[in-house]
Amino acid sequence: MTQPATCLGEVYEPGVNHDRIGHLMDVHFDSKWGTPFWIDRAQRLGVDPRHDVKHFQDLVMLGNLSAHDLQQRPLCDYIPRRFHDRIGEMVLGQTGGTTGPGTWTAYREDEFESAFIEPFSFAAAHVGFPRNERWLFIGPSGPHIIAKAAPRLARRVDSPEPFSVDFDPRWARKLPNDSIASQRYAQHVVDQAMDVINTQDIGVLFATPAVLARLAQVMTESQRLRIRGVHYGGMALDIDLLRSLQTESFPNAVHLSGYGNTLLGCCLELSVEPGRTPAYFPMGDRLVFETLDAMGKSTPFGEPGQLRVTRLDETFLIVRLLERDNARLITPPTNVPNGFVMHGVDNPHPLSNPNTPPAAGLY
Repeated sequence: MTQPATCLGEVYEPGVNHDRIGHLMDVHFDSKWGTPFWIDRAQRLGVDPRHDVKHFQDLVMLGNLSAHDLQQRPLCDYIPRRFHDRIGEMVLGQTGGTTGPGTWTAYREDEFESAFIEPFSFAAAHVGFPRNERWLFIGPSGPHIIAKAAPRLARRVDSPEPFSVDFDPRWARKLPNDSIASQRYAQHVVDQAMDVINTQDIGVLFATPAVLARLAQVMTESQRLRIRGVHYGGMALDIDLLRSLQTESFPNAVHLSGYGNTLLGCCLELSVEPGRTPAYFPMGDRLVFETLDAMGKSTPFGEPGQLRVTRLDETFLIVRLLERDNARLITPPTNVPNGFVMHGVDNPHPLSNPNTPPAAGLY
């Protein structure tokens, strides 16, 4: 059984089941059926993870991963050979390339559910996210994992497949801020969204904060008041903008955001109180956050530091991946749904600018 962290100021010891660690070492480092990338890495480092890695802390023997490490070989090399005949059944996704080339990953169906769908489902029930409403999803299609998750998220709250508008974040990032091209593309997206809103009975919006802010300016009051749920994704969630959208633009809606990405999965808010600072929590013990100081040493629990994340899945193992965000580790609030037992992150923000708001969403 996993145990949450409890004390501010102590070095946090993640509560991952030791049997899980041992099992994953057997899966990924089996000489015949294991993962080519990890087998080669272990040989290069001169370690035998099946024998030496018994606890979460022992993963230090495998070093830190970077996105670059995950971009150098074919996708199959990061998946255990025992699953290669099932790749056709897996969910594939590529990161949005915010900080460089996109990185591919894969999820077995049950892992995809655990990483993206179940956390939303439990969090949505906990905060009273609306059911049986028609959704409008404004986001990317193609290789982006969120496009594959959005229909399943809607169905988990008894809603039909969302109406959708394709929004390519890679192209949008190439356009200079405030340029005519950028404004025209944004208007193009908003126009398509309004075509749906004007003709369909939309009750839930799933989009980036920036798109939602533009929509709020052109929607009628009755259309805004009709919205019962807002799910944020794709870019930074400014706290002041969240407050404005929640209390002024869409006051009848439950506003819920997530923090995560294609490689790792998603953590959800467990509180939707107005004026909050978003805090995000993983479900289960497949995702573990740590924080580091400037020297690369673990910070005491509750003190800010650079995020390092580990994904513990049979299909795809990511160990000690350094993220671009700083954050503070926090314990889950009381009376949360079963499964939210691990520590979460409070106020994640890019390392280069501590005043930049946290990145919300899954792109």
